[in-house]
Amino acid sequence: MPPPLPAPKSGGAVKWVLIAAGGCLTLLVVGGLCVAGIVTLVMGAIKNTDVYAEAFKRMQNSPQVQEALGTPIEAGWLFQGSVNYKNGAGTADMNVPVSGPKSEAQLVAKAAKQSSEAWQYSVLEVRVSGGSSIDLRDSAQSPP
Repeated sequence: MPPPLPAPKSGGAVKWVLIAAGGCLTLLVVGGLCVAGIVTLVMGAIKNTDVYAEAFKRMQNSPQVQEALGTPIEAGWLFQGSVNYKNGAGTADMNVPVSGPKSEAQLVAKAAKQSSEAWQYSVLEVRVSGGSSIDLRDSAQSPP
């Protein structure tokens, strides 16, 4: 009489399903972190441009914006925009969420620059929640 065959171990299939699910979850997490990293780099690069800095400075120094939003005024983390700059000329188009203690708004800037000239804004305004807009194109820059 041959010896009895050992009973198959249960759970082997479950183990492989859990390993596969864990691998897929890991890929999703790593992919999400990569996308978040790229977005952070792009947003940081745009925030370091002179056109963003000037637009934000004009907004923060505007008495009308300070009255509408309160102080301090802070930029939101995620915004829409692009800055194209090559050989001293470029274009910029940004829509940045901003907020203060009183209200929220959007800083909208559209500008163009020729080789040795300053940025020329076709649109530079703060659109306050509730419908009012504050034009910042004529606002004087504060001394450096």
